[in-house]
Amino acid sequence: MTKIEPRVDGRAAGEVTARTIEVAAGPSAVAVLRVGAGRPLLYLHGLCDVHSAWPGSEPTPFVAGLAERFDVAAPALPGYSGGAPVSALHDMEDYVFHLTDLLGGLGWEQVDVVGHSLGGWLAAELALRRPERVARLALLSPLGLHVAGVEVPPVFGALAPRGIGGFGESRRLLFADAEGEAALRVLPDGMAEADQLRWFTGLAGAARLGWKAPHFQSRRLAERLHRITVPTLLVVGEQDVLVPETAARAWVEGLAAADLFEVPDAGHCLTLEWPEGASEVAAYLWR
Repeated sequence: MTKIEPRVDGRAAGEVTARTIEVAAGPSAVAVLRVGAGRPLLYLHGLCDVHSAWPGSEPTPFVAGLAERFDVAAPALPGYSGGAPVSALHDMEDYVFHLTDLLGGLGWEQVDVVGHSLGGWLAAELALRRPERVARLALLSPLGLHVAGVEVPPVFGALAPRGIGGFGESRRLLFADAEGEAALRVLPDGMAEADQLRWFTGLAGAARLGWKAPHFQSRRLAERLHRITVPTLLVVGEQDVLVPETAARAWVEGLAAADLFEVPDAGHCLTLEWPEGASEVAAYLWR
């Protein structure tokens, strides 16, 4: 196991042009945010990300940073606004078939895959089941791995606002600084109606995989993790309560070829708290 150190190249994030397209993924048409140019990269979003806490029509600063070096496709995951309906998806195999169909709709044979949070779980499952489609892998705050003694907090109870309390409990669960700029940008107590609709639609989509105990954990993935052999970067926030250090170590020790990067002062939504990290992820994928 190797812990990589941050690399700062001094390059400021440039402006990128984004567009939203519909891509056929089997029987469904999926909204996909396209941005950037270069080598293809599939970005699978998380609980607090583009398509969930951020509009699906515009990249987060992190996604925009990736787009400086990649042709990024960021689809709405099943159940999220613009995503495929979850009614036809019954298990993880169905989700992997869906992602494989999506790659076919994009015309991509093999790609680098970056997955955050829930998307990290799906990215790992794609690499496990369809290794020929994944060149390199970056897992950011990945959910999905069952680790003995590690229990995920009651996510769905915390992510719904309680009366006049607003989204404070959600921010405390997802961010290192619950009152910081990143947290308040996407989960303000006075959230606009359109943003609330996108947020709660996304929670319904996430519940398809994460509702049943053990929440957001798969024992089968833990048993099969060693079968993922592509080079993998694991990035976690040091204050992530959903993916604590014990879980991060289990990921790295279970994977065949993995590097670990721990981000100080970041929680589960590290792509929003650490947008400059896109250059670190891009450098790993390009090396």
